[in-house]
Amino acid sequence: MGSKRSRNPGQKRAAKQQARQRRNRSTVAPLFPASAVDPALIDSFVQWLRRGDLTEDAELFAHLLESTLTNLAHAHPGFRATGWLPADAHTLLDAADELTADNSEDMDDIALTIVASALTFLNFLDENRLWTGTEENLIHCIEDLIHFVEPQPPVVLPEDIALPAVDEKDELRALTSLPLIASLVALVDWVGKGAAVTSTKVPKPASIPGLADALGVDLDLDSEGFPHARRIRSMRDVPEMLTYWETAEEIGLITVNSTRAVRGPNAELIADRTTRALPLIRAAVTEFVRSQLVSTQRHPLDLTQLTDVVVTQVILAGMTSEPPVADSEDAPSGDEQSLLDAFVYDRLDRLVEQKWLTKDDAYRVPAALQPAVLRAVQLAGAETEYALSDMVDSHVTLRISLEGTHIPVWRRVRLDASLPLSALHDIIQSAFGWEDCHLHEFSAGPAYSGGRVFIPNEDFAHRDLVGPAVAEEEVPVGSLLSSVGDRLTYLYDFGDDWIHHIVVESVDNPAPESPVALCLDGRNMAPYEDSGGPWGWANMIEASADPHHQEHSEIRDWLGLRPDQQLDPTSFDRDGINEAFATLFG
Repeated sequence: MGSKRSRNPGQKRAAKQQARQRRNRSTVAPLFPASAVDPALIDSFVQWLRRGDLTEDAELFAHLLESTLTNLAHAHPGFRATGWLPADAHTLLDAADELTADNSEDMDDIALTIVASALTFLNFLDENRLWTGTEENLIHCIEDLIHFVEPQPPVVLPEDIALPAVDEKDELRALTSLPLIASLVALVDWVGKGAAVTSTKVPKPASIPGLADALGVDLDLDSEGFPHARRIRSMRDVPEMLTYWETAEEIGLITVNSTRAVRGPNAELIADRTTRALPLIRAAVTEFVRSQLVSTQRHPLDLTQLTDVVVTQVILAGMTSEPPVADSEDAPSGDEQSLLDAFVYDRLDRLVEQKWLTKDDAYRVPAALQPAVLRAVQLAGAETEYALSDMVDSHVTLRISLEGTHIPVWRRVRLDASLPLSALHDIIQSAFGWEDCHLHEFSAGPAYSGGRVFIPNEDFAHRDLVGPAVAEEEVPVGSLLSSVGDRLTYLYDFGDDWIHHIVVESVDNPAPESPVALCLDGRNMAPYEDSGGPWGWANMIEASADPHHQEHSEIRDWLGLRPDQQLDPTSFDRDGINEAFATLFG
């Protein structure tokens, strides 16, 4: 998959400046030639300024503007003061750049004031319907001048972060000092040998106060310190507790079924303070931080969703040599932008309280915590990128074929495109008779190519990953396989290397009562688990049928064949596969 990464505003600004200098270097005139502008237009501009907020600066702006317009008229024959072209804005910015190249604070101020006066003039023309050029040119010129007056900070991407070298013991010490880890240990202790849960797999209401006490959560106040607006009827009414619970379940500290929660396979390890526990504890922090960076609501006006990008940029910049200044001065209330800014600061303050983000003169992520936090940002970004389940309303028909088998082994499956990749994993396991005993991964390119892979969330704690990875539970099938010809690779068992090629054959609207997944067709028997890959499987088929093969008896015993039974590699049971699908999806 090719990179679609665009240049950040700073890079674009530099590129535009270089292009302007190449085009217009010989046309930049002196700043203060004789006037060549209609005085009536300047007078109207001054009166407009005096009616606004620039009463004291009206004459200065008018003088600078008159010089600027005259300058442009000399530089570009045919220049219209009320109908600029993009080249006019470029010429002005070239002149401003030459002033700032003097490295003098006074010259910087002069350049800024000249550009600001021109920008104000364009707004004057637009507001008073005096603009005679095209709307596209007006927008172009205004945007160019705004980038000079209000330069945008460069966008920081996860791949821009260079992680520091951190000793494992130092990382473990930093991670375990976070309040989160103590809370997860307390949660595991509280679950003990078992705790009753509701049908939604959270503790029953009667047990919420006890768990809240163990976690140190005040049930009288919400996560922002305000009294709860309504009676707590479920732990889902207390987001802070729910985040701890879901984190614990995600990394295997607890196992939850429809009636009870019990300690999970990693319950003992969370209290371990040796480096043996580092991958798990890092995964715990990663999952917890990820949950803070992804909006739970998809409404476009949800404040959390609107500020996700800003908060993420602060965190990423907090892992660079130029962390963002921690300036949380209160802005006047009632302004929409001010409300958004206040909400951003409130969110950042909560992250600081969790102690994985620090705040003094700037926001910073401590070096020892950066591996876990950066991974959380990557997962959160991927979740946002692939969170399309509400928009994917189709069924896709996939041909899934095994690579390297001596006879073709494939299945044709139609399934709901809104299913996550984790469900497609289950479908493939059932369609090929695998037993889900080994690691697996999806990839957009060939297996082992080092590109982005999609793996179970629980595997992040112990997988040694070469390239970027995304949690398969968060990625709808339709976000990757939406058009005929789209491809995906599924690798199962990194020892036997069963490589499955997935190709979209058709995309259709779901029919009424259509099952979530249906096997339409297929050919030949799938290999047995642990049979040694395509070559090993071919050898087993041959040996089981040849009494003279030196491994004949051994392999027949391994395959569980009766004396009078032969392996039929051409067998295919579509009904059996669909029964397995029905069990999977109820």
